[in-house]
Amino acid sequence: MLTPSFVLIESLREAVGFYYQWWWFFTPLVLWPIFKLAWVNYIQEKYIRNIEWKLLEIKISKESEKRPKTMDEFFAAIYSTNDTAIDTLFDIFLDGILDGWFSFEIVSIEGDIHFYVRTPVINLEMIEAQIYAQYPEAEIKEVEDYVTDIPDDIPSKDYDLWGTDMTLGMEDAYPLRTYKEYEDAASGEFVDPISNIVEGVSKLEKGEQIWMQILIRATDDSWKKEAEDLVLDLIGRSDHKKKKGGVFSFIISEIADIGRYVLFGAFSTQEALEKGEGKEDKEHLSMMLHLSPGEKEIVEAIEESTKRPGFESNIRWIYLAKRDVFSKAKGNAIAFSYLSQFGSQDLNYLIPDNKTKTSAYYFLTDYRKALRKRAILRKYKRREFDKKGYVFNTQELATMYHFPTFEVVAPMAPRIDAKRGKPPAGLPV
Repeated sequence: MLTPSFVLIESLREAVGFYYQWWWFFTPLVLWPIFKLAWVNYIQEKYIRNIEWKLLEIKISKESEKRPKTMDEFFAAIYSTNDTAIDTLFDIFLDGILDGWFSFEIVSIEGDIHFYVRTPVINLEMIEAQIYAQYPEAEIKEVEDYVTDIPDDIPSKDYDLWGTDMTLGMEDAYPLRTYKEYEDAASGEFVDPISNIVEGVSKLEKGEQIWMQILIRATDDSWKKEAEDLVLDLIGRSDHKKKKGGVFSFIISEIADIGRYVLFGAFSTQEALEKGEGKEDKEHLSMMLHLSPGEKEIVEAIEESTKRPGFESNIRWIYLAKRDVFSKAKGNAIAFSYLSQFGSQDLNYLIPDNKTKTSAYYFLTDYRKALRKRAILRKYKRREFDKKGYVFNTQELATMYHFPTFEVVAPMAPRIDAKRGKPPAGLPV
């Protein structure tokens, strides 16, 4: 009688023998994905090291009445960088070319607040032109990178820090609160969300700093399809899931659709065909009627969010200070107070990424925290976009990053005393 262990041993022996005979065929298949990953990482890192960057500081007039909608239009304009760098697979696998990204930064050094934009030199004129187009009175100045003033070996005997990347609490399709929700529809009174962090960081003392960066890269519309699927799930439409599948499923589905129209189209009136095409919309509306008011608001918010261009994004921030004034609780309160205001109970919200936040528990805590602190500092300094980010649309980005309006009265808010003249005449706007 054959025992299970005997059958298993014989099966393994046969498998090893088969592989030994055909190793020349299977080994490349196994090693190729590993080689491809290692090679692409190497060639992309080489490409990144050769990118030339510029850091711009932006100040606007203290009389400016421009609200976040102006920045919304700015982000919509720079969406034109989507899918412009890569033309062929050779660009990816031989040159390591990546789509360009930008870093929009809010920085407080001992209470002195700065708004920065870090851009590849190749996009410098475009960024300047779009800022001047939306803020004609703006002052734009190339500055030295502030991160070079801080040593890389933190934590040290002089400095300590706490920081993290942020991630979303729910799927990308659920939007954050946007600037429209900060304005009273009846009175028109606007509470600028940027005032939260401007007021907070202006209270920093000598030796304290807070750095916050929002990394963005224009992305395609695939996130909108995911949002549409989520809406169909929320309203109880599960039939869309049947359409998902590989290439063969798609081909069979298309052939079936053609056959249906060939067989029945000849015997149907144009009116009937139009009714058939509109049936899905009617079902959508019918199902919406059965949702609660809260569920309808969620569906409408998701659908409204997909009407705007999207950017793959990542938020990273650091609080660092001299050891004699370092207060993790103070730094966290400022940063989380600002970021939490964009969340809502029914939609999306921002939370610390447990993989990057500079905390450790249970064993070797000091050693592990030190490693994480140096890692987050290195990533911030290099503005690393080393993972697939979540998607923000232009409205969400403009809510989180825009220049303070005249309503923001913090004394350290970055301003220019008087309105400037028009931007340079030769600048391509």
